Amino acid sequence: MIVNHTAREHGETNIRVLIAIAAIVIVLIAAVFFLRPEPEPIPEPIPEPGRPIETVQPAQSAAERGDTAREIIAQLESAPSGPDYAEAHTRAQEFVADGRSADAQLLFFFAARGGHAPAAFDLATFNDPSYFETASGLVAAPDPFQAYRWYTVARDAGDERAAKRLAELRAWAEAASLSGDEAADRLLLQWEQAP
Repeated sequence: MIVNHTAREHGETNIRVLIAIAAIVIVLIAAVFFLRPEPEPIPEPIPEPGRPIETVQPAQSAAERGDTAREIIAQLESAPSGPDYAEAHTRAQEFVADGRSADAQLLFFFAARGGHAPAAFDLATFNDPSYFETASGLVAAPDPFQAYRWYTVARDAGDERAAKRLAELRAWAEAASLSGDEAADRLLLQWEQAP
């Protein structure tokens, strides 16, 4: 009986050893699986000096790119008598009404840059913090510097409304400056440095 008892203990010991070995193997497999290091991300390629970094832009429609306005501008520039900025301004207003902001913005800018006072006035109004409307869709946020620039162009081109708007813009900048608006501070500084 002692022999049977020893064999049974020996068999139970072997089973315990096998269970312990199996447990160790399971723990090691789990450790390898869960504790393995994350693969390092593939680094972005470094462009050669002088080459721009290429980015993938979402596809835009012709209206979002302002292709129609570019065609109109090319036609206006090729006119023998020179560009008709009043026509560009009229077409820009039509594009605003149709919700085609990219085309409208390009035409407003083209006409304003050409010295067309009403186009410069409209472009300034779109950027004026006191007259800014998100519904126009031409600019994402008011830009008092652009408002100042284009009101000045409109005033210098003879638009009498622009002088009044410049006075209103200055009043806005002075009030905003008192509230700690840094953009208003910079605009007032620019105003003081203007001839």
